[in-house]
Amino acid sequence: MVKGGRYGMSKSLITIDVNGNQEDISAMLINAERYALGRRTYIVSWTCEFIGDNLHLLTEKDKNVMIRDIENAWYYGDECDEQCWKVLLKKLKGE
Repeated sequence: MVKGGRYGMSKSLITIDVNGNQEDISAMLINAERYALGRRTYIVSWTCEFIGDNLHLLTEKDKNVMIRDIENAWYYGDECDEQCWKVLLKKLKGE
């Protein structure tokens, strides 16, 4: 178990098999990011947390696409959502 995670709950680290390759998984993460960007629901923090905790699943190309998406967004949602995106942006940039 790893302490932390969404809402302060513990989360288990598990290994799962996925049919596909890194490019497929990376593309699905971009889809999640683009779906959540600009929304004003719990999905923003969940998406930012998941992507931020799994940067190793992204290709460099897709990481750069996410950086561009977040930097060029005209609307982030509420202030709390904007903070989530800015934290993820720092992680994506390796800051």
